[in-house]
Amino acid sequence: MRLPSIFLFLAFLAPVTSGAAEPGNGNGPEPFTLGPELDAAYDEGIALMYRLEFDAAEEIFRGVIDVSSSHPAGYFAMTALYWWRAAQNFDVQSSSTDYEALFLRHADETVKVSELMLKSGDRRDHALFFLGSAHGLKGRWFALQRSWWRSYVSGNRGRKLLRKCVELNPALYDAYLGLGIFDYYADTLPGALGVAALIFVRGDRERGIEQVRLAMEKGRFFPTEARIFLIDILTRHEKDLKAAMAESRLLRESDPENAFFWLGEILTLIHSREWDRAFDECMKFLTAHIGTKHPWLSQQLSLVYLSAGDAKLALNKPAEAAAWFTQGIENTAYPAKGWVTYCYLRRGQAFDLMGRREDSLKDYRTVLARDNFWDSRMYAGRAVKEAPGFPEVYRQITEE
Repeated sequence: MRLPSIFLFLAFLAPVTSGAAEPGNGNGPEPFTLGPELDAAYDEGIALMYRLEFDAAEEIFRGVIDVSSSHPAGYFAMTALYWWRAAQNFDVQSSSTDYEALFLRHADETVKVSELMLKSGDRRDHALFFLGSAHGLKGRWFALQRSWWRSYVSGNRGRKLLRKCVELNPALYDAYLGLGIFDYYADTLPGALGVAALIFVRGDRERGIEQVRLAMEKGRFFPTEARIFLIDILTRHEKDLKAAMAESRLLRESDPENAFFWLGEILTLIHSREWDRAFDECMKFLTAHIGTKHPWLSQQLSLVYLSAGDAKLALNKPAEAAAWFTQGIENTAYPAKGWVTYCYLRRGQAFDLMGRREDSLKDYRTVLARDNFWDSRMYAGRAVKEAPGFPEVYRQITEE
């Protein structure tokens, strides 16, 4: 249930009285709390964010800022919100640029307010957490852009601040998420940074996973974010698909009506190569959400059609697959999306497997004329020169 008014937030962060022990400033472990009313508001805003109800979440987060503009909690919530806005449309180049500017602006605001709070000496654990998390989230954004050095610089800065945070308050378990992300990627992806990174980057894959799990199991505000990250690395890097599916089911059970979590389960099934189950879930999803008026969810329908087609294509049923890719192309209000580009690419491959070379070439040339997304032009260019066989198509569907 939505909180009816920002006036419920007025009890937020009562000031520490002079001469009293200052929580989070070196007096032992303390649970992470923003105050009873604000905890509830933060929880509600985060839940709305994960349901892709971005406007409603933003209203709540702006209310947090209005109540306490000197605390970084609301500013970081806005940073996270615009991270997720951008993430839902990262396959459209122009919109990604627009959201990047807003994301970075909110991240910089978080940094500024956190630094002022740190200088004031009030709730240093909070200041260090939000400051480190803002830098860490910027690092993750730069990694998505494949700007590896900027990603390392921001991520390492965030790691140092989060380390100070947990030294000051070991019970602020949400901080272990950022520490775990850096540790994991610094250990598993150093080659992305080049030779220089091998000198400076020091990570620990196993420790990173343990830290992410700690944040997931004991974190106050961001255990869902920790579970989403854990599912991603279990699927894409660890190849522990059984564990990924178990976490994906728990994620969905945490909010059964959440369509975004449902979509995540579908993608985990695709990665797990459970083609029949993935197709069945795509059908259920489309039945439940076709014609949706939800602006952000409707942008992801082309991904569901693509997933349904991929499942059929992986089962070597190219005619059925082509029909689903066609729906992904035609039944979308967002034709510029990269998922639509991949519907064209996969349909071309399906046509080739059916012996319809002229039709496949039309689709490949369409891909070449569109924005490049996940090496779509490379694959289309190769297919123009030589029609791919089923083993190559299957390899592309299942590659990470």
